[in-house]
Amino acid sequence: MTDSAQFDQDAFREFERSAYSRVASTYDLATERVTSQVNDPILDAVGATQGTRLLDVACGPGRLSAAASRRGCLVTGIDLVEPMVAIARQRCEQGVFHTGDAERLPFEADRFDAVVCSLGVLHFADPDRAIGEARRVLVPGGRYAFTSWVPPARNPFFGLVLGAIQKHGSMDLPLPPGPPLFRFGERAECERTLRACGFEVVSTRDVTLTWEFDSPEQVVPYVTSSSGRLAPLMALQKDEDRRSIERAIIDGARAYSDGKRVSIPAPVVLAVARKPMRTVVA
Repeated sequence: MTDSAQFDQDAFREFERSAYSRVASTYDLATERVTSQVNDPILDAVGATQGTRLLDVACGPGRLSAAASRRGCLVTGIDLVEPMVAIARQRCEQGVFHTGDAERLPFEADRFDAVVCSLGVLHFADPDRAIGEARRVLVPGGRYAFTSWVPPARNPFFGLVLGAIQKHGSMDLPLPPGPPLFRFGERAECERTLRACGFEVVSTRDVTLTWEFDSPEQVVPYVTSSSGRLAPLMALQKDEDRRSIERAIIDGARAYSDGKRVSIPAPVVLAVARKPMRTVVA
């Protein structure tokens, strides 16, 4: 992955749209057990409660939106991928959902009390612009929160999968380059960017999620059926290399088995900030 000034942002957006359109239904089923673990922490962080006008950016299949709706929030969701939006509409019938770009939100300024983005910021071609858009649509004093995966060195799940690819295969494959995948897995970078985008009262903390599998052999099909990036990264390997990668992932997953279940930690950074109140000029 490369700096935003060094790649074709439109090509990256189209890659993300196309890849996650293909895996929308399997993504929903495969990731539900892990991504939903952060719903309450992110909603608590923005004070989501009865009557909160909440925007869910990169809403995916709508599990966070549905959790917000159960709290009584007035939910709006937006995602670049139409099949994801279709699932979200079915899951959260009380919400209003749009197909659109987080970097160009189709909403007027000062509209929402809270904006959330769970595991979405790493999929944006220009995440700084998307964060600025979140600030624009928030009311003064409104809160913004996002989550992003911690880097592989401190993330057992991604360390296992990407480590196997790096050791037994190649990362140099014909895939559209994009921004650094784990940029916002660093708390200092989250804080720096949020302040640079005009937010205040910034805080960050790690939240450990857990991938749960019935067996070590289940890890590979979950990865290939639910990820828009890891699936093509696996598919483009040479056959022999791919088999070696799969064996390494299965062998590594056994270390996280208690004989009944496989539980692999996957921490995220939860970053929270507030849009400043308007300054009253005498």
